Amino acid sequence: MKKAYWVGIVNVKNQVEYKKYADIAGPALISAGPINRLVVIEFPSMDHAENFYHSEEYKKGLKFLNINVAERTLNIAEGL
Repeated sequence: MKKAYWVGIVNVKNQVEYKKYADIAGPALISAGPINRLVVIEFPSMDHAENFYHSEEYKKGLKFLNINVAERTLNIAEGL
């Protein structure tokens, strides 16, 4: 059987209401077995994307990621 993937691009407009969805859907997805994630984030340009990656704001979050938390690969690609 071939695998299938959901690819979602979400611009959350109401964090409080979206959290209600995530609090239910997240555990439901995990219990169903799809534990891996694909994240797509759009930036206005390659410079914006690279600058954000190196920003102090983003680095604050990165300090919580380690091999015990998640394995990840990040690619920054310029759109065509």
